[in-house]
Parts: sequence; structure tokens; C-alpha cells
Amino acid sequence: MLYGASINGPFSLSHASCEVAESFGISISKQGIDDRYDASAVAFIRSIFEEQMAKQIDGTIDSDFLKQFNRVRIKDATRFDLPKRMKGSFPGFGGKITSEAALAIQYEFDAKNGKILDIDITSAKRTDYQDALEKTGDIMKGDLVVRDLGYFKTDVFKKIIEAGGFLISRLHSKILVFEPNGKEVSFSKLYRKMTLDKQSQMELQVFIGQKEKLPIRLVIDVVPEEIYQNRLIKAQKEAKKKGYMVSDEFKARARFNLMITNILQDQLPCFQVYQLYKIRWQVELIFKTWKSTYGINKIHPMNYHRLMCLLYAKLLLIIINGQVINLLQRWFYRMYGKLLSRTKCFKTLSNYFYKIRKELINPDQKINSFLQSLACLISKNHWMEKRKNRTNYSEIFDLFIS
Repeated sequence: MLYGASINGPFSLSHASCEVAESFGISISKQGIDDRYDASAVAFIRSIFEEQMAKQIDGTIDSDFLKQFNRVRIKDATRFDLPKRMKGSFPGFGGKITSEAALAIQYEFDAKNGKILDIDITSAKRTDYQDALEKTGDIMKGDLVVRDLGYFKTDVFKKIIEAGGFLISRLHSKILVFEPNGKEVSFSKLYRKMTLDKQSQMELQVFIGQKEKLPIRLVIDVVPEEIYQNRLIKAQKEAKKKGYMVSDEFKARARFNLMITNILQDQLPCFQVYQLYKIRWQVELIFKTWKSTYGINKIHPMNYHRLMCLLYAKLLLIIINGQVINLLQRWFYRMYGKLLSRTKCFKTLSNYFYKIRKELINPDQKINSFLQSLACLISKNHWMEKRKNRTNYSEIFDLFIS
């Protein structure tokens, strides 16, 4: 199953039958393999997956990185279509455009040490907000929660704060913002004032929400005119498609990057709030690796139990390889003061899967030299590079080492 999990694309039962015969000398038909995909097989592979989750290695690179927080929780979900026959287990959104069957994987990790905090396979119809609300009990005192707008709900934020946690989020464009005196904030007036005062950044203590207003710190950055115009063009295209007009309120807010947080100014200065939020982009790179390297979204028609075995096997392989990368990352950073590209490392470990498995199944005196050569390859060609028009993770990392 793990070999099939390493394949970026369809892995047929015939392929599996040949692989078992070649690697283990066991003769079994493809029907014999298919018959073994049942509830007990899913429970078995899931138990291994859960055991590996519980035994993750601490991949802390530098103990000073964001040391003011207990954990830095980065969360998002990836969704992809499934064959129509799966709609009973994983209902999609239906309609002419969207799929009748679709799956979501909620993924959360700790940016301080690389440990995975949550992986949950659900129907794509289950919203990010539902996930956020159901899992607020996981938040501990001192945790920093960084999420995208899909998880934005003031009642969730309230629970995070009550648990002693911290949050950073973009401000949702439909959320009302009030001054301490109860007057609604006018973003058009705010833009004119900042322009006259030649201010590019400021912060306000405000209340958000319609009914139960939540006190929060609002950090405001004026965006360049080019970005503002691009936002308007994108919003107007979407509005035209759906038959409505872009509101004046949206146009006013589009002038800014608007971030909310309950972290005090002396713990996180105004100019660092948006920089820290950018760490959330790492989860987008993770999902890209899942799809491009492991083909987790390339699901051809199969039964439910086989699908779940395949998904858990792929996620198990991702966890194992992630642990190897955590160790290498920490070691190389201490040796050279540079960060490895996790995307490149995942690709190489996937390409070398068959060789690594062969060495581990039949270990001999050559295994150490093989692993050393693999580490040498990674040290030469797998350093993190700067991305055009985007803050590099290593820059964020350096900024938040106190």
C-alpha cells in the first residue's frame, strides 16, 4: 500500500499484484487484493497513521523562533473532486459545474517545530467554519492561531481568546467595525486622513461584529495603487458574473490590508503583524506538494474502503517523509545556517522511495553510505530559494528569531 501511495497517479490492482510478487515473492491475484480492502483494512492503516501522528519528532530549528508563543497553529483545507460513485460517502456541491462527490482534508501544523496537529478527512460540504467551531477545544493557553478567511467567525475568536490563545486573521470584508464610542469606522474617511497625514500604516482598538461586539486590535496598511486597482478589477469581474454591483464599502476597504489580532503591541509591533500572517502561505505550498508529488487528488474509480486505505497510506508516507525532512532541516541549519526547501526534499524522497524501502527491507553494510549520499545530494541542491514577488519563508524566520 505504501508503494502505491508513492505513485503520483493511478495505481491499479494489477500493478499492486505485480509489486507484491516482485518485492515479497507472494503470488496474489488482483481480485485477492481487492477483497482485502474492507473495514478492517481501513482500521489497520488508520491505526498506523494515528500511531505515527502520536510519535512525531520535534523538528524545532531554533528555540528562539517565535518563542513568545506556545504553538503557532497554521490551518487550512484542501478540496478535490472524487468519482461520482463516492457521493454517498463524500457528497459534493452538485450542480452543473461542481462535482457530485468531493473530499476535504483539514490540515493543521505547528510552524515552530513542524509537527502536524490535525489531519481530518471529511466531505467537501463540511465548511472551514464548522471545523473551527468544533475544534476550539484544542486551543491551549499561549497558542497562536493563524488562519484564512474561511475560518473567520467572531464566536470562534472569542473562544480562542477565552482559552488564553492568540489570533491573527485578515478582517472579513462583511464584518462591521466599530470605534470604542460605538460609531462605525468609515474606511473612506480613514484613507483620506492617512493620505493627508502621509501615513502608510496605523492601528486602532476597535470592536467587531453586529450583535456581540468583540474588542480587537486592528492593524491597517495602505496598499499600493496597482494592488488596489487589481483588487477592483477582480471584484468587478466576480460581481458581473453573479449579477451585482461592487459596494462603496468594499472599494474603501480594498485600499488596505486589514489585519486583526489580540496580541499586544509590545509583543508584536504593528509592522510585524502582516509579516507574521504571511507564514500561513506555507500551508499552500504543502497542499501543492501533496498534489504534485504524491497525487493525493488523482483518484480514479474505486470502492470506499480502498479509497480510505489509499488516502491514509499517502498521508502516512507524507508524515514519515516530513519527519525525515525535519531532522535534516534542523541539522543542516545548525551546520550551515540555511534552510532546506521542504518541497524539493519531499520530491527527492518520493523519487527515492523504492531505493529507500529496498535498503530498509534488506539492510547491509551499504545502507549508511546510501543514506549519506542522499543527505549529500540534499545539501547540495535543496536549499530554499527566494520567490518572486513574495516574502521568502527564511526572511520571515529570520525576522522572528528574538
